[in-house]
Amino acid sequence: MNTGVSTVPCGVCSSPARAPVSRSTWTTSKRTVTARSIPSNTEGRISGRPKGDGSMLRADPPSPQRPPGPSPHDVVSPRVILAGILAVAAVLRFTMLGAPSFSYDEIVVVAMARARWHDLLPMLRVGEFHPPLYYLFMKAWADLAGVGETAFRFPSACFGLAAVGLTYALARRVASEPVSLLGALFVAVSPFHIMVSQEARMYALLGMLVMASTLALTAGVERGGIGRWAAYAVASTLMVYTQYIGALVLLAHGVWVAAVERGRLARWMAAAAAAAALYAPWIPSLWAQAFHLHGTLQSLGSAVTARDPGDLLGLIAFGGSLFGMAGYLFPGTLGPAGQFAVLLPFLVILWRGGAALASDRRRLAFLGLPPLVAVAATFALALANHYYYPRWLSFLVPFYAAFLAAGIVEIAQRSHRWRDPAAAVLTVGVLLYSAPVLARLYSDPGFNRFQWRAAASLVEHQGKPGDFFLYVNNATRSAFTFYYREPHPSLTLTAANLVPGGDREYAFTDLRARELAQRHPRVWLIVSIPFTRSMQAQLFPALDRAFRVAGSRQYTGTGIYLLERKPR
Repeated sequence: MNTGVSTVPCGVCSSPARAPVSRSTWTTSKRTVTARSIPSNTEGRISGRPKGDGSMLRADPPSPQRPPGPSPHDVVSPRVILAGILAVAAVLRFTMLGAPSFSYDEIVVVAMARARWHDLLPMLRVGEFHPPLYYLFMKAWADLAGVGETAFRFPSACFGLAAVGLTYALARRVASEPVSLLGALFVAVSPFHIMVSQEARMYALLGMLVMASTLALTAGVERGGIGRWAAYAVASTLMVYTQYIGALVLLAHGVWVAAVERGRLARWMAAAAAAAALYAPWIPSLWAQAFHLHGTLQSLGSAVTARDPGDLLGLIAFGGSLFGMAGYLFPGTLGPAGQFAVLLPFLVILWRGGAALASDRRRLAFLGLPPLVAVAATFALALANHYYYPRWLSFLVPFYAAFLAAGIVEIAQRSHRWRDPAAAVLTVGVLLYSAPVLARLYSDPGFNRFQWRAAASLVEHQGKPGDFFLYVNNATRSAFTFYYREPHPSLTLTAANLVPGGDREYAFTDLRARELAQRHPRVWLIVSIPFTRSMQAQLFPALDRAFRVAGSRQYTGTGIYLLERKPR
């Protein structure tokens, strides 16, 4: 909404600042007389008019003269507020960084980091479906800092912190100071963003590079120059070398330039061509990954359901995990109607934010196209391939935060003399949604985390020499043995062993269970996802023929069963 009023918050949203007033004074023999003129533009307001250099995005410059006396801007400067937001973001990302066990996905990165340099790319071509940049970086980092949980996750926390600052910088190019500060605050305390920043995976790096690439695009569009467009090409190349989904952000940039900045289209195409040329050496490896891993990815991924769009918005809005909505790693149970009811307050604020930004279609498209293109393309591909994880789209949190902040400021401005209380109530209300998720994140060891360390500790204390270990899949074995390092006889099952009605040559049958019991009186069964009900229906009855359950313990993401041979 274009009110002509700029606000700076108390914390983030405060009382409105008066429009800058220019003064000319002269002195008479009796008194000083002051003449005032009100400028036509408001400090910090975004103009859709082209500047002299053709820029469509930059804020109007502040008036060079200011009235005497204190201003709300002088009480708490935006820099101080931003520093406080960054401090909060740092505390939330570095606190308890090493407390959770590594997930299986993180252990894959650890395994890559432990490999020899000349083995890393061949391993990546046949074992993962990701580009190489993050793995190469983590290999170098592990050689310096080791692979302990805290040290190995430290880069992700740094990338997440940088993304908070870049969110402010990017929002400031297209929105007012209050919107930019609020947007940075929402990213700083976002449970979804914090979870990504505390995981040794490439998603925090991707989020930072998406912000950097988009910010570089604004510099190229506004001020031009070979150096700025080269910086955009480099940032975009790094983004796509980090995660394949980064190509969708590059596509969104191209759509935006073609739609609203056509005069810069040739320069953008040159930068995109440079990025494509830099990426070309990896194309054969991408093809090899697709060939080797297509079937595996479909078996490990999850098919898209009607709940997934709502679950994704819930994760972005408040970290999910409430009211039956999905969490970071685990699915939810709430249907679309219930999701709509939970998310309705956020949808209303986002709608008002979009309406406020729509006063200039350039900035609306600039902030709206990356989420629109990324979500639409990701779900379309997931419907075709049955392979989707919501954390792929964690880089959308800053774009969501910008729309949410714009909505809060717009609603507050409509409240006139109640604008400060309205902004405070809306901001606190949004943050309260995240509070229980953050509380569990730091207090509950099993919240959205696999508890491999605890499971290994249990077996270490209760195991006996000669115990046999049965793992339901290779991922389970890799994760468990990262923490349980005692040598032990074992068997790792595969999907072929657990498919009901499958080939009897590979199936785990009653006969195989009896043969196992003859050689080993005690067996530890270690299970984890994916371990479907059909797999359980194949395995448990077969084991029940020869073993009884002497004890069991369920942890988040894994289960431990001690099986003892039945008396004959």
